[in-house]
Amino acid sequence: MTDDMSAYRDVFLSESAEYLQSMTDGLLELEGYPDSTDAVETIFRGAHSLKGMAGAMGYEATTELTHKMESAMASVRGGERRVDTELVDLMLRALDVTRTLISEEAAGSPPSDTSSLVAELLAAAERVEEPAAPGPTPADAGDASDAVAGVRRVRVRVTLEEGCALKAVRAYMVMKRLGHLGRILDTAPSAQEIEDERFGRTFEVLLETRAGDDAVEQDVLHVSDVAAAEVLSELAAETAPEVATAGEAARDGATTEGRARAGAPVTKLAETQTVRVSIGHLDNLVNLVGELVILRARLERLAASHTDRSLAETVEDLQRTTSELQHEVMQTRMVPVGNIFNRFPRMVRDLARDMGKDVAFEIEGADIELDRTVLDEIGDPIVHLLRNSVDHGVESPAERVAAGKPPRATIRLGASRERDFVSVTVSDDGRGMDVGRIWAKAVERGLVNPADRDSTSERDILMLACSPGFSTLDEATAVSGRGVGMDVVKGKIEYLGGSLEARTTQGQGTWFSLSLPLTLAIVQALLVGCDGQVYAVALSSVSEVFSPGDVRVETVDGRPVVVIRTGEVVPLYPLSALLDEACDSARMPDGDEQILLVSHGDRRSALLVDYMVGRQEIVIKPLSGLFRDVRGIGGAALLGDGRVALILDPRTLFPTRGDAR
Repeated sequence: MTDDMSAYRDVFLSESAEYLQSMTDGLLELEGYPDSTDAVETIFRGAHSLKGMAGAMGYEATTELTHKMESAMASVRGGERRVDTELVDLMLRALDVTRTLISEEAAGSPPSDTSSLVAELLAAAERVEEPAAPGPTPADAGDASDAVAGVRRVRVRVTLEEGCALKAVRAYMVMKRLGHLGRILDTAPSAQEIEDERFGRTFEVLLETRAGDDAVEQDVLHVSDVAAAEVLSELAAETAPEVATAGEAARDGATTEGRARAGAPVTKLAETQTVRVSIGHLDNLVNLVGELVILRARLERLAASHTDRSLAETVEDLQRTTSELQHEVMQTRMVPVGNIFNRFPRMVRDLARDMGKDVAFEIEGADIELDRTVLDEIGDPIVHLLRNSVDHGVESPAERVAAGKPPRATIRLGASRERDFVSVTVSDDGRGMDVGRIWAKAVERGLVNPADRDSTSERDILMLACSPGFSTLDEATAVSGRGVGMDVVKGKIEYLGGSLEARTTQGQGTWFSLSLPLTLAIVQALLVGCDGQVYAVALSSVSEVFSPGDVRVETVDGRPVVVIRTGEVVPLYPLSALLDEACDSARMPDGDEQILLVSHGDRRSALLVDYMVGRQEIVIKPLSGLFRDVRGIGGAALLGDGRVALILDPRTLFPTRGDAR
């Protein structure tokens, strides 16, 4: 490869990954909806674009393979071949090989031999199937409106419920469902007006489909907050007037309502203009903003010691501007969780097929955003949870039918925003976790005292499954049963400053929730003092702050505990004793100290400190490798007065269960 072409390699790798992912999504959609013309177009155009890009880079093996993939989809596009599981499997296999070829050719390595795969794709492209038997004539059809043989164009009127919230979202969901039944040609009002919610309760969609009226209406009615759906008219596709594309309509100045409704294909709402920025640039930008935040804190401290009004006003303006800059820079690091979620439909599909299970995989909240550094870390935990759900969470079709369930199981992966945290959930409607069996295994391994069964909550028993090496399976499978996985999930989530929660109902399913911080770079912190040193605690970990006189402090087994207003009993630990074993860990607080109620993982503890310094935004700086194994310390921050504050890590600061520390 010449030096000139090397300059384009990174761009090619990035764009090819996007095309490969969109083609994978299209194939998975096509498997569930074989008549989806949008999915066929996505796959065909993806293969065509990859072929052109690889050809321009001089990657001959990739060019040949993607050309054969394009030809196979062209036969589907032209109606010469039907979509079946065999074709989807072949195309997915070809995508996997394409990824390998791209990596090999981009690295300058000899490409793998793809001759047999190319031959299979060529055979798939040349395979012409027998035309389907003619459908019933109108006289014979009877009430067969759901089996319309020819393609037709219909207007679908959709009415939303009175007081429906997020009308644009509901309209988008309706169009997504209609897109599975055929091709959306136009909407009234326009797509932009729908996105801006500039419409009442009713909108119309011009749809090209083979489905009957009842099928169209019932599919739309499955969307929440839809009050009514009605097919208003029909026009044979072959006699319908030609329509302009959106770009042609804009160039020709087609602004009349009649021309606008003639039908530009609408597959999604408004496009967003983006620009590619390297991760290195973003990381450097965040570091510079972090330094700016530190300088701002120093200026605020200097301004507080002077009476100059102009200086104070200037510092206030600087504070506002830097806060806005910090917000915008942090937003550039925020990435939709869909960038991680879109890896999993293929994995779940292949795993379910290998295990003889029928699984519908649903994704919700893919547009929720997380900091890139957090997002990069959660892939493995989600993989473990999904593999467990498929392997021994959901039952086989025969077992589900015997239990009175539909043969197809459902696994859901979702994300939602909760204040400064994002909640990622993995759930299934399978057999559920056997709490009694988990307890029995924990007793067998000596993790718990059998006498504590009645006083141990179901939530705590479920979390025993996250103990290292724990498994309820008597025999390991290729996927699970070796006692690794759940401990990795819990450890990784707590390493990120989040928490793991589990719920289950025997015979109905299991639900896991990963609570994750939005970002790890710049955080709001509470500064506290102890033995003359200032420490920082992430504000998201602190539930409440008390004076000793505000709560009951008692002793249990010779150690202090705090009884908070809900009646909950929480162990109390002096910070000095946690950091220095020579200090008295059982001493009671005096009236001048402060108590912080701190959450860590699935537990809460009370932390006794000498005094409060205040709340401040801090930039987290990693510690030297010499100090990374120090318990209770997770980093450092430079304060405005030049002092260094050590950042307390609640996950390792407090003793674990059974720890005599």
